Amino acid sequence: MIAKPFIKWVGGKGKLIPELRNFYPKSYDRYFEPFVGGGALFFDIIQNGNVKYSSINDINKKLIITYQQIQKNVNILIVDLKKIELEYKKLSKERQKEFFYEIRKKYNKQNLDEVTIAAYLIFLNKTCFNGMYRENSMGEYNIPFGDQKNPNICDEENLLAVSKCLKNTKITNLWFEESVENCKKGDFIYFDPPYYPINETSKFTSYSKNSFSRKDQIKLKDTFKKLSNKKCLVMLSNSNTNFIEDLYKEFKINFIYAARSINSKGNGRGKIREVVITNY
Repeated sequence: MIAKPFIKWVGGKGKLIPELRNFYPKSYDRYFEPFVGGGALFFDIIQNGNVKYSSINDINKKLIITYQQIQKNVNILIVDLKKIELEYKKLSKERQKEFFYEIRKKYNKQNLDEVTIAAYLIFLNKTCFNGMYRENSMGEYNIPFGDQKNPNICDEENLLAVSKCLKNTKITNLWFEESVENCKKGDFIYFDPPYYPINETSKFTSYSKNSFSRKDQIKLKDTFKKLSNKKCLVMLSNSNTNFIEDLYKEFKINFIYAARSINSKGNGRGKIREVVITNY
């Protein structure tokens, strides 16, 4: 079984992997991904490369708890997800909607053990509108019910494959610059931050209660430069805007086309140009 992202994540790179592979460095010692999200590129790197060490990170605490539980307690998590799926699928459509909001309320308000947090996050992601993850300023998940016809809530085979990929991976919940403090010459770091908005309708940065500001984009560029000075191999994805191009003008800027998945107007969806920036 080939491991793939166990949740859908805004900005996920699954469909872009064939293009992004063209920008991987030819050789490297260790792999770091400070904004792991759904992890599509991480899974590709781990399963198709010869990685001696890997480290993934994200600012979203509950997402990281979920990765950690898949790593350490995948069989218990599978049992919990199967119970939730069985209960959910025997309900009427109206009761499924009520069940979704009951779980969402528990996920946001109650003190839960970490396996339950992971199970609820996966359940909500599989049954919410458009498979999105978003938090408000209070850190509460706020995506509505999605009315999915037959959601695969417990993808046991993939969860086991993901657990295998994570077996020897360090998983952290830090600010991005902290997660790469110990990087050294020869390490490969891939940054996939919340994208800089290309217009007023594309300001989606709320993967967690901590939105990603213009100042954070500048801080990320400074981190990119520090890693370059240490002779690390650094790759970054972002939106194709004048601000981003000017920010990284001293590095190599490449262009790819990606499907736009978040827009307030249906006719605003389609392929848009993104940048892939490298220091090699």
